[in-house]
Amino acid sequence: MEQIIKVLPFLKPRREKEEDKLSYFFKNGSSTLEEVIASFGGRYELPIRSFAAEELIKATNKFSERVRSTNIGDMFAGNLKERPVLVKFYSGLTKNSSWNETAPDRIIRDIVVTSQVSHLKNVLQLVGCCLEFAYPAMVYYYAPGSEFLTNRLRLPNNDGKLLSWKNRLTIATGIANVLLYLHSAFSAPIIFGNLTINKVIIDRSGIAKLFDFGLSISLPPGKSEVENQLKWIHVPSGPQCFKSNIVTLKSDVYSFGVLMLMLFTGETDAIKYDEEMGGRIYIQDYVKRHILNNQFNQIVDQNMFKQQGNYNEPEVQQQLLDFLDLALRCTEHDRVDRPDMIEVAKLLRQMEKSVRCS
Repeated sequence: MEQIIKVLPFLKPRREKEEDKLSYFFKNGSSTLEEVIASFGGRYELPIRSFAAEELIKATNKFSERVRSTNIGDMFAGNLKERPVLVKFYSGLTKNSSWNETAPDRIIRDIVVTSQVSHLKNVLQLVGCCLEFAYPAMVYYYAPGSEFLTNRLRLPNNDGKLLSWKNRLTIATGIANVLLYLHSAFSAPIIFGNLTINKVIIDRSGIAKLFDFGLSISLPPGKSEVENQLKWIHVPSGPQCFKSNIVTLKSDVYSFGVLMLMLFTGETDAIKYDEEMGGRIYIQDYVKRHILNNQFNQIVDQNMFKQQGNYNEPEVQQQLLDFLDLALRCTEHDRVDRPDMIEVAKLLRQMEKSVRCS
């Protein structure tokens, strides 16, 4: 109940709360329409439902089952008409002043872009949103048994739900397909902009579901780069982005390469503490150093082979080397040395096919 008191207008006198709901609805609704027109030229509709606030309060049993918490909000499990859903609720924005300035635009952007890609197999399906809160809430379909990728990688090595090598290759291929769609399906290519391992949910069938498109950016007509307006956001988008705040489609390639390395090593942080160096090191540099020292076996997450597959088979070793080589190409320092997502997705599909046939 405390969660609701902090952010909902519904405990106010009836007339005042109705005025608040109406004000939020019109403000958020007009912003959503403006974003659709700005991003897609009015050629796309918003194919999602608009929920009343009371529906979400009831569906989540007053936001009682929190499945994830961040410094800007929480995600709650619930049921709408006997179908499991996940509600993303921005309850903590007042605690983070950096987010407050652009929060409404980011949330609206998330709703609009997600609605245009929800038909993809590897995107968490957006059912609808609620515009009656101070910040819009988002409602996704959420299959029972789904878990965040970070949690799956942190499982103990005797857990029956460990991600196999085949699972991880399928996850990488699925996310690559989403990025390729963003880069190629729209008249103005979309840069995801903040791809991290925390943006991926794995359903009980092992299918990766990408979510949180709030920091995505459309390339201006005729341009191949754009300034990242949120300079205080630090995501693994490549060295040039850190220095100039300029992002390109290759920024997504870099972030994706980091995600591949996490799947390969089982690490859940892009930067780790290195005892030999006595300091912090980026995961790609950590991997490169071990390769140069002929310590390949020390960076492979052996949990991939606890339940199936034989790590020592020459065919498997070659698959791992091909995957690692692609990941390191994606994280090259210079953008021009990184492959395009179309090449990345193609190579991963070939790898996945070879694993299925082996």
